[in-house]
Amino acid sequence: MTVAIDGLWTSDPITTLKPEDEREKLIKRVSGQKILVPDILSLMPAWPSDLPPNPEELIEEVNVQIDEWLLTINIDKRKKAKHRALGNYTLLTTAYYPHCKKDKMLVLTQFLYWIFFWDDEIDTGGELTEDEDGTLRCCEETNQCIDDCLGPNPNYTPPVGSRGSVEMLYPILRDLRAGLGPVSTERLRLETHDYVNGVARQQRVRQGDYLPNPWYHFQIRVADVGVIPSITQNEYAMEFELPDDVRSHEAVEFIVQECTKITVLLNDVLSLQKEFVSILTYHPHKILFPLFMNMYNLSLHGAVDKTLDLIREHYALCVAAEERLPWSKTDEKFNENIREYIRGCQRLATGTAYWSYHSERYFKKSQVNEKREVLLDLSYVD
Repeated sequence: MTVAIDGLWTSDPITTLKPEDEREKLIKRVSGQKILVPDILSLMPAWPSDLPPNPEELIEEVNVQIDEWLLTINIDKRKKAKHRALGNYTLLTTAYYPHCKKDKMLVLTQFLYWIFFWDDEIDTGGELTEDEDGTLRCCEETNQCIDDCLGPNPNYTPPVGSRGSVEMLYPILRDLRAGLGPVSTERLRLETHDYVNGVARQQRVRQGDYLPNPWYHFQIRVADVGVIPSITQNEYAMEFELPDDVRSHEAVEFIVQECTKITVLLNDVLSLQKEFVSILTYHPHKILFPLFMNMYNLSLHGAVDKTLDLIREHYALCVAAEERLPWSKTDEKFNENIREYIRGCQRLATGTAYWSYHSERYFKKSQVNEKREVLLDLSYVD
């Protein structure tokens, strides 16, 4: 039986092999392999995986607005074209917030575009991949934007000379704030800061001489991953505000963290083919499989099986935690808000999986069979 993640987290951030040896061995062991991955959604059978009525029509309407908006933002045309063609982030929005009012879908989709545009600047292959000083400056600008827009004295005018990925965030946060209560606004401010600062920390880990301990790496990814602001945005999408004492309740916090872990794990499985490029360019720090292989001397198949077992374990823990939620005996509206918040946490995982199968950001649709199994090919280079 696979041991639960929390029991293996460690303060030791690196393994002990020579960096050249461990990287070269990993590349040789995985290059050219193919692996059939089972239907990830089947690992979370009780969780919602629905779309709004007439999703194609809704997605088409929002994408018309997205295309107009993309013309106005200061992002490289090639990057905009790539993300528009392969990302299908409007589908991801509808999977995360299927019961949201249509007029809010645009802002929520714009935020997801921002996440991917901004992260790609620092991620492997981006403009700032090898530039730690540039990354820190980018994070400082972004953190200032977050405080400008979500702090106590809102200012929605970007400073002169702001980079495009920061400039575009100002009106997005302005519009999100307009639909959030003060408690949710402050929560979103802190969570978005955590995401931005976490990306910088992850870059430092990737640039290290040694491969990190997988549990240490997973710990910082879960703590700082950008999906947590998307949970809070359920309060914007569905027009409610979760009180702080409820959000900080042990069971609610546990479910948020478990859903985040599951989302990270399933994303690592489904993005393996795409992230293989990171291994080829000597940055096998982005996903967990190479780190599991390195630490435990596993095959690629063994590392994938380990990750799938972890998804099953954390799903079971998360389902069990629902019994500990702070239900009211008299206030059904309060209970419905908790249910909606928890459904939002669950859709973080199921929506990410559903979107991965129906966009082509990570693999071609032709690689998915009728059982929703994916044949990932590590001889594939985008």
